[in-house]
This record gives sequence, structure tokens and C-alpha cells, in this order.
Amino acid sequence: MPAKFNVDEFATALRQLKQAVPVSTAAVSSSEALPAGEWQQSEKFRVRVITARTKLKLMRDRSEALHNSLQRFRKQQGCANRA
Repeated sequence: MPAKFNVDEFATALRQLKQAVPVSTAAVSSSEALPAGEWQQSEKFRVRVITARTKLKLMRDRSEALHNSLQRFRKQQGCANRA
């Protein structure tokens, strides 16, 4: 079973990504460098992807918790009906 999603860890990672300093143009060859507008859009896209994945993981975790809760409820109802 995969580890549960930790919201605090995600929030920290997201803050670090938003505060990321762009790589200096000296370190990147001119053919690989992105214009400022494209770089910002690229960073925004990454943040949106991470956010979407996080929401999906949270929904999966909630779905699993609800499923487990429903199973416990059904077991209790089964025991109550027999008595």
C-alpha cells in the first residue's frame, strides 16, 4: 500500500518551487535559454501540474478512507442483523 499523502510536505515543496531562482543565463547555453515570459509560463505550468496531482492524490486517499469506512459499517450491520 502506498504511503499516505502529506499535505505539509507538499506545501513546503510548492513554496520552494514558487521561490525558485531562475538559472543564470551564463550556466545555460543560448540555444537552451528560454525567454522570460516562456520561463514564467513554464514554472506556472509545473505548479499547476503539481497542484492537480496533489488534488488527485487527496481524492484517492479520501476515496480509500470512505471505502474502508463503508466496509466497517457493513460489517457492523451484518453483526447487528444476526443478533
